[in-house]
Amino acid sequence: MPTDGVCAPIAELRDRALDRCSRWFPCLADPARRSSLVLKVALVALHLVYAGILFSFDEDLIENTRRQPWYIALYLLLFVAALIQYFVTAGSSPGYVLDAMKAYNEANSLFIRSPTASKHPASSKNGSLTVTVDINQSGRNSLGSSSWSKMVMEFYPLGTSIRTMTCSYCNIEQPPRAKHCHDCDKCVLQFDHHCVWLGTCIGQGNHCRFWWYIFEETALCLWTGILYITYLKTSISGAWWKDLIMILLLISLVVLFIFLLLLLLFHSYLVLTNQTTYELVRRRRIPYLRSSL
Repeated sequence: MPTDGVCAPIAELRDRALDRCSRWFPCLADPARRSSLVLKVALVALHLVYAGILFSFDEDLIENTRRQPWYIALYLLLFVAALIQYFVTAGSSPGYVLDAMKAYNEANSLFIRSPTASKHPASSKNGSLTVTVDINQSGRNSLGSSSWSKMVMEFYPLGTSIRTMTCSYCNIEQPPRAKHCHDCDKCVLQFDHHCVWLGTCIGQGNHCRFWWYIFEETALCLWTGILYITYLKTSISGAWWKDLIMILLLISLVVLFIFLLLLLLFHSYLVLTNQTTYELVRRRRIPYLRSSL
Protein backbone atom coordinates (compact mmCIF):
# COMPACT_ATOMS: atom_id res chain seq x y z
CA MET A 1 0.00 0.00 0.00
CA PRO A 2 1.57 3.34 -1.03
CA THR A 3 2.30 5.66 1.87
CA ASP A 4 3.00 8.84 -0.13
CA GLY A 5 -0.59 10.04 0.23
CA VAL A 6 -0.49 9.55 4.00
CA CYS A 7 2.97 11.05 4.61
CA ALA A 8 2.50 14.11 2.38
CA PRO A 9 0.01 15.90 4.69
CA ILE A 10 2.19 15.14 7.72
CA ALA A 11 5.27 16.53 5.98
CA GLU A 12 3.33 19.63 4.96
CA LEU A 13 2.15 20.21 8.53
CA ARG A 14 5.69 19.75 9.78
CA ASP A 15 7.07 22.27 7.27
CA ARG A 16 4.38 24.80 8.22
CA ALA A 17 5.15 24.36 11.91
CA LEU A 18 8.88 24.87 11.28
CA ASP A 19 8.20 27.97 9.19
CA ARG A 20 6.05 29.46 11.95
CA CYS A 21 8.66 28.69 14.57
CA SER A 22 11.33 30.29 12.39
CA ARG A 23 9.19 33.42 12.03
CA TRP A 24 8.37 33.67 15.73
CA PHE A 25 11.85 32.63 16.89
CA PRO A 26 14.49 33.69 14.31
CA CYS A 27 17.24 32.00 16.30
CA LEU A 28 15.73 28.58 15.49
CA ALA A 29 16.21 29.13 11.75
CA ASP A 30 20.00 28.79 12.04
CA PRO A 31 21.08 25.18 12.80
CA ALA A 32 24.14 26.34 14.74
CA ARG A 33 22.14 28.72 16.93
CA ARG A 34 19.44 26.07 17.36
CA SER A 35 21.94 23.49 18.62
CA SER A 36 23.50 26.12 20.90
CA LEU A 37 20.06 26.92 22.33
CA VAL A 38 19.38 23.23 22.92
CA LEU A 39 22.67 22.88 24.81
CA LYS A 40 21.87 25.92 26.95
CA VAL A 41 18.46 24.49 27.85
CA ALA A 42 20.05 21.11 28.61
CA LEU A 43 22.66 22.69 30.90
CA VAL A 44 20.05 24.67 32.85
CA ALA A 45 17.87 21.53 33.10
CA LEU A 46 20.87 19.56 34.39
CA HIS A 47 21.40 22.09 37.18
CA LEU A 48 17.72 22.01 38.11
CA VAL A 49 17.65 18.19 38.17
CA TYR A 50 20.62 17.89 40.54
CA ALA A 51 19.34 20.58 42.90
CA GLY A 52 15.66 19.66 42.58
CA ILE A 53 16.12 15.98 43.41
CA LEU A 54 18.34 16.88 46.35
CA PHE A 55 15.76 19.21 47.90
CA SER A 56 12.91 16.79 47.09
CA PHE A 57 14.50 13.75 48.74
CA ASP A 58 16.44 15.27 51.62
CA GLU A 59 13.95 16.20 54.36
CA ASP A 60 16.78 16.89 56.81
CA LEU A 61 18.13 19.51 54.43
CA ILE A 62 14.79 21.33 54.46
CA GLU A 63 14.77 21.16 58.26
CA ASN A 64 18.33 22.50 58.46
CA THR A 65 17.28 25.33 56.17
CA ARG A 66 14.87 26.54 58.82
CA ARG A 67 17.53 26.36 61.54
CA GLN A 68 20.44 27.68 59.45
CA PRO A 69 18.98 29.60 56.52
CA TRP A 70 22.32 31.24 55.70
CA TYR A 71 23.88 27.90 54.68
CA ILE A 72 21.32 27.10 51.98
CA ALA A 73 21.12 30.79 51.06
CA LEU A 74 24.83 30.74 50.21
CA TYR A 75 24.38 27.55 48.21
CA LEU A 76 21.47 28.99 46.23
CA LEU A 77 23.45 32.20 45.70
CA LEU A 78 26.31 30.19 44.19
CA PHE A 79 23.79 28.21 42.13
CA VAL A 80 22.27 31.36 40.63
CA ALA A 81 25.68 33.04 40.21
CA ALA A 82 27.02 30.08 38.21
CA LEU A 83 24.03 30.18 35.84
CA ILE A 84 24.27 33.96 35.45
CA GLN A 85 27.99 33.70 34.77
CA TYR A 86 27.28 31.03 32.16
CA PHE A 87 24.88 33.25 30.21
CA VAL A 88 27.10 36.32 30.62
CA THR A 89 30.06 34.39 29.21
CA ALA A 90 27.98 32.86 26.43
CA GLY A 91 26.69 36.28 25.40
CA SER A 92 30.05 38.05 25.57
CA SER A 93 32.26 38.74 22.57
CA PRO A 94 35.63 36.96 22.45
CA GLY A 95 37.12 39.96 20.64
CA TYR A 96 36.85 39.85 16.86
CA VAL A 97 39.62 41.14 14.62
CA LEU A 98 37.11 42.82 12.32
CA ASP A 99 35.65 44.87 15.20
CA ALA A 100 39.13 45.90 16.33
CA MET A 101 40.07 46.89 12.77
CA LYS A 102 36.95 49.03 12.36
CA ALA A 103 37.52 50.72 15.73
CA TYR A 104 41.17 51.42 14.89
CA ASN A 105 40.39 52.85 11.45
CA GLU A 106 37.63 55.07 12.86
CA ALA A 107 39.85 56.37 15.65
CA ASN A 108 42.73 56.80 13.22
CA SER A 109 40.64 58.94 10.88
CA LEU A 110 39.41 61.07 13.81
CA PHE A 111 42.94 61.63 15.07
CA ILE A 112 44.17 62.69 11.65
CA ARG A 113 41.47 65.38 11.52
CA SER A 114 42.11 66.49 15.12
CA PRO A 115 44.03 69.83 15.31
CA THR A 116 45.46 69.24 18.77
CA ALA A 117 48.13 66.96 20.10
CA SER A 118 46.77 64.05 22.04
CA LYS A 119 47.13 60.43 22.94
CA HIS A 120 44.04 58.30 22.75
CA PRO A 121 43.43 54.55 22.95
CA ALA A 122 41.55 53.13 19.99
CA SER A 123 39.81 49.97 21.05
CA SER A 124 37.06 47.74 19.80
CA LYS A 125 33.69 47.75 21.54
CA ASN A 126 34.55 44.54 23.34
CA GLY A 127 37.86 45.94 24.57
CA SER A 128 39.81 43.24 22.76
CA LEU A 129 42.52 45.42 21.26
CA THR A 130 43.98 48.72 22.40
CA VAL A 131 46.18 50.80 20.12
CA THR A 132 47.63 54.10 21.29
CA VAL A 133 47.98 56.70 18.55
CA ASP A 134 50.08 59.84 18.96
CA ILE A 135 49.02 63.08 17.31
CA ASN A 136 51.56 65.85 16.82
CA GLN A 137 50.86 69.58 16.71
CA SER A 138 50.46 69.66 12.94
CA GLY A 139 47.52 67.31 13.28
CA ARG A 140 49.26 64.41 11.57
CA ASN A 141 49.28 60.90 12.83
CA SER A 142 52.71 59.82 14.03
CA LEU A 143 52.18 56.69 11.98
CA GLY A 144 51.72 58.86 8.90
CA SER A 145 49.29 57.23 6.51
CA SER A 146 49.48 53.90 8.28
CA SER A 147 46.48 51.65 7.92
CA TRP A 148 45.43 48.64 9.95
CA SER A 149 47.69 46.37 7.88
CA LYS A 150 50.77 48.53 8.54
CA MET A 151 49.97 48.68 12.23
CA VAL A 152 49.65 44.88 12.36
CA MET A 153 52.97 44.43 10.52
CA GLU A 154 54.74 46.21 13.38
CA PHE A 155 53.98 43.22 15.61
CA TYR A 156 55.75 40.81 13.22
CA PRO A 157 59.49 40.43 12.49
CA LEU A 158 60.93 42.43 9.61
CA GLY A 159 60.60 40.71 6.29
CA THR A 160 57.36 38.92 7.17
CA SER A 161 55.14 38.63 4.11
CA ILE A 162 51.70 40.19 4.43
CA ARG A 163 50.24 37.01 2.92
CA THR A 164 51.33 34.99 5.95
CA MET A 165 49.36 37.26 8.29
CA THR A 166 46.24 37.59 6.12
CA CYS A 167 43.26 35.35 6.85
CA SER A 168 42.27 33.45 3.71
CA TYR A 169 38.62 33.41 4.85
CA CYS A 170 38.05 36.97 6.14
CA ASN A 171 40.74 38.54 3.93
CA ILE A 172 41.93 40.78 6.77
CA GLU A 173 45.32 41.00 8.47
CA GLN A 174 45.52 39.11 11.75
CA PRO A 175 47.59 40.38 14.67
CA PRO A 176 49.74 37.76 16.41
CA ARG A 177 47.78 35.21 18.47
CA ALA A 178 44.63 35.72 16.37
CA LYS A 179 43.01 32.84 14.51
CA HIS A 180 40.02 32.25 12.28
CA CYS A 181 37.26 30.22 13.96
CA HIS A 182 35.40 28.05 11.46
CA ASP A 183 32.41 27.67 13.80
CA CYS A 184 31.90 31.42 14.24
CA ASP A 185 33.32 32.20 10.76
CA LYS A 186 35.27 35.12 12.24
CA CYS A 187 38.84 35.86 13.23
CA VAL A 188 39.26 36.00 17.01
CA LEU A 189 41.90 37.96 18.93
CA GLN A 190 44.04 35.76 21.18
CA PHE A 191 42.00 32.73 20.14
CA ASP A 192 41.82 30.00 22.79
CA HIS A 193 39.13 27.57 21.59
CA HIS A 194 35.50 27.36 20.49
CA CYS A 195 33.33 26.23 23.39
CA VAL A 196 30.39 24.10 22.24
CA TRP A 197 28.54 24.40 25.55
CA LEU A 198 28.74 28.19 25.50
CA GLY A 199 28.11 28.44 21.77
CA THR A 200 30.87 31.00 21.31
CA CYS A 201 34.62 31.33 21.02
CA ILE A 202 36.89 31.94 23.98
CA GLY A 203 39.36 34.70 23.27
CA GLN A 204 40.91 37.86 24.65
CA GLY A 205 37.56 39.49 25.31
CA ASN A 206 35.95 36.77 27.44
CA HIS A 207 38.69 34.42 28.67
CA CYS A 208 38.52 35.99 32.14
CA ARG A 209 34.76 35.47 32.29
CA PHE A 210 35.26 31.89 31.13
CA TRP A 211 37.74 31.21 33.95
CA TRP A 212 35.35 32.58 36.56
CA TYR A 213 32.53 30.46 35.15
CA ILE A 214 34.64 27.30 35.45
CA PHE A 215 35.62 28.29 38.98
CA GLU A 216 32.01 28.84 40.08
CA GLU A 217 30.83 25.66 38.37
CA THR A 218 33.58 23.63 40.06
CA ALA A 219 32.69 25.05 43.49
CA LEU A 220 28.99 24.37 42.89
CA CYS A 221 29.68 20.80 41.81
CA LEU A 222 31.81 20.18 44.91
CA TRP A 223 29.21 21.66 47.26
CA THR A 224 26.39 19.69 45.65
CA GLY A 225 28.43 16.49 45.98
CA ILE A 226 28.96 17.15 49.69
CA LEU A 227 25.19 17.58 50.15
CA TYR A 228 24.56 14.31 48.31
CA ILE A 229 27.08 12.45 50.49
CA THR A 230 25.52 13.93 53.64
CA TYR A 231 22.10 12.70 52.54
CA LEU A 232 23.36 9.17 51.83
CA LYS A 233 25.06 8.99 55.24
CA THR A 234 21.89 9.89 57.14
CA SER A 235 19.21 8.30 54.93
CA ILE A 236 20.85 5.23 53.41
CA SER A 237 18.27 2.97 55.07
CA GLY A 238 15.33 4.75 53.43
CA ALA A 239 13.60 3.91 50.17
CA TRP A 240 16.00 1.91 48.01
CA TRP A 241 15.00 3.63 44.76
CA LYS A 242 15.79 7.03 46.24
CA ASP A 243 19.20 5.82 47.33
CA LEU A 244 19.83 4.35 43.88
CA ILE A 245 18.98 7.64 42.16
CA MET A 246 21.15 9.61 44.57
CA ILE A 247 24.10 7.22 44.15
CA LEU A 248 23.89 7.40 40.35
CA LEU A 249 23.71 11.20 40.43
CA LEU A 250 26.60 11.31 42.90
CA ILE A 251 28.77 9.20 40.59
CA SER A 252 28.03 11.55 37.70
CA LEU A 253 28.80 14.51 39.96
CA VAL A 254 32.20 13.04 40.82
CA VAL A 255 32.99 12.60 37.12
CA LEU A 256 31.88 16.17 36.37
CA PHE A 257 33.87 17.52 39.31
CA ILE A 258 37.08 15.80 38.16
CA PHE A 259 36.59 17.16 34.63
CA LEU A 260 35.85 20.69 35.84
CA LEU A 261 38.76 20.68 38.29
CA LEU A 262 41.21 19.58 35.60
CA LEU A 263 39.81 22.19 33.23
CA LEU A 264 40.14 24.88 35.90
CA LEU A 265 43.74 23.91 36.66
CA PHE A 266 44.57 23.80 32.95
CA HIS A 267 43.21 27.27 32.24
CA SER A 268 44.82 28.63 35.40
CA TYR A 269 48.14 27.36 34.04
CA LEU A 270 47.43 29.03 30.70
CA VAL A 271 46.65 32.35 32.40
CA LEU A 272 49.79 32.22 34.57
CA THR A 273 52.03 31.37 31.59
CA ASN A 274 50.27 33.79 29.18
CA GLN A 275 49.30 31.08 26.71
CA THR A 276 46.17 29.89 24.96
CA THR A 277 44.92 26.39 24.32
CA TYR A 278 45.50 26.82 20.60
CA GLU A 279 49.09 28.00 21.12
CA LEU A 280 49.86 25.15 23.49
CA VAL A 281 48.45 22.44 21.23
CA ARG A 282 49.58 23.84 17.85
CA ARG A 283 52.84 25.41 18.95
CA ARG A 284 54.92 23.80 16.20
CA ARG A 285 52.53 24.97 13.50
CA ILE A 286 52.36 28.65 14.56
CA PRO A 287 55.02 30.68 12.72
CA TYR A 288 55.69 33.27 15.46
CA LEU A 289 56.23 30.51 18.06
CA ARG A 290 58.54 28.23 16.09
CA SER A 291 61.60 30.30 16.94
CA SER A 292 61.04 29.71 20.67
CA LEU A 293 61.15 25.93 20.31
